[in-house]
Amino acid sequence: GLYYLRIPAVQPAGRVGTDWVNGDDSADVSVSFENVYVARNDTDTADSINEALAKGLHLVLTPGIYQLDAALTVKTENQVVLGLGLATLISANGNACIEVGDVSGVRIAGILFQAGPMETDALLSIGTSGSDFAGDATNPVFLTDIFARVGGPDGADGVAQADTMVAIYNDNVIGDNFWLWRADHTAGGAPVTNGQFPCNHGLVVEA
Repeated sequence: GLYYLRIPAVQPAGRVGTDWVNGDDSADVSVSFENVYVARNDTDTADSINEALAKGLHLVLTPGIYQLDAALTVKTENQVVLGLGLATLISANGNACIEVGDVSGVRIAGILFQAGPMETDALLSIGTSGSDFAGDATNPVFLTDIFARVGGPDGADGVAQADTMVAIYNDNVIGDNFWLWRADHTAGGAPVTNGQFPCNHGLVVEA
């Protein structure tokens, strides 16, 4: 194919700089777009996207606002969900926007999660509450460039639209560049981390 999804390999602690300048990128993975589902907000639904995810396809979300009446479920090890142009996922039915199962190596990046008009437990959930899934320190879950907003245009005075913005229940999850925004002072939406060995780089919580 003409296009590939490039998945960087996990690097050891202490590494700095880019692979192509300061390291070896031979372990990176290039995935043909034959194995990638490209979603569009004007034609796709939660059902159509979940059908692709259930087949083990990686997911690229083109720019736009996606009104989701059910969570996108990621249950395949090493699956990638990549948003372009800060693709926005809105909880339209009191559901999570993305739920990741007890699997290692998942990568989610470049997405804005927005609470909708109905109360939601969590906008992004990694694992399940009470899970003892240890994950894999050599193949952790990566959450990169994650933005979340609770309150604002879809909110009602005094009503919290989401109890939690990002809920992390599994172990060995790495976050890189989070902006978690509580747009109304009356809205809920705290971040929650219950897993062991989390690592967050660049976490900003605004209220």
